[in-house]
Amino acid sequence: MTLDRFQVDASSSLAAAVRSSKPEEAVPVRSSPAASNSRQLESGPAKNFFDAIACRYDRVYALSGRVSRDRTEEALRSIAGKHRVLILGVGSGRELPLVLDAGHDAIGVDLSPAMIALCNRRSRTIPIVETDFWSPLPFDDASFDAALALHGTLAHPPRTTAFSDLARELGRVLRPRGVLVAEVPSATALARMASVPQRVLPEGIRIEMLSRTSFIHHDDALRVSIAGVAYDAEGWRSVLSPIFDVKVEPLGDIEVRIVAINVSPQP
Repeated sequence: MTLDRFQVDASSSLAAAVRSSKPEEAVPVRSSPAASNSRQLESGPAKNFFDAIACRYDRVYALSGRVSRDRTEEALRSIAGKHRVLILGVGSGRELPLVLDAGHDAIGVDLSPAMIALCNRRSRTIPIVETDFWSPLPFDDASFDAALALHGTLAHPPRTTAFSDLARELGRVLRPRGVLVAEVPSATALARMASVPQRVLPEGIRIEMLSRTSFIHHDDALRVSIAGVAYDAEGWRSVLSPIFDVKVEPLGDIEVRIVAINVSPQP
């Protein structure tokens, strides 16, 4: 929900810089298991970050209307015929009109009250549960046919076991052969970002490289930051396997799209 939300299309200065750089029914909700103190502490930085940027999210972070629409429509083609859909990190809800127009019965989760408030101001919204999706999901087994995690939502795991924990939970709440569609940063593009001139980044945004697959996203205008990860195709496959059968495909200049099928044994 950060790195990928730069307002880029194929002709933008950021896209050009990256290309030219050298690589370096109501859904049943159940009571969540009690979260540990450590897990509550881990979700704090992400909540603080997204609460802070909500005030300028659509203006600074969101993709242009055309690019956002095209990408969402492409993602929705991967879940055609899937009725109940879980949206991870629903944020300000820019994709909701397309999701609803496609006939999906959707419910969202988000850990940021400020983002949820933005989403609830829309003329068409959905039920939203305020929760951290990196923690146990507050839904019954096999509640959904598909899940969406658009705009880099999965780029900020709070702990080393976060992906395996999330894959297991999604495998539980999705029906057999349920589909997860996610848009995530590419490690190759992240390496190239190191040489992108600061002037082509959105207002107040700065990317600090930590390693080939990790970074810190700084919003200097608001003085908040959040850590993130970006993997190559094999890396993204590995963090979701063996719960999901994962396909990874290119998406623009700095991301890839994951289309993953739930193949976990059902209880």
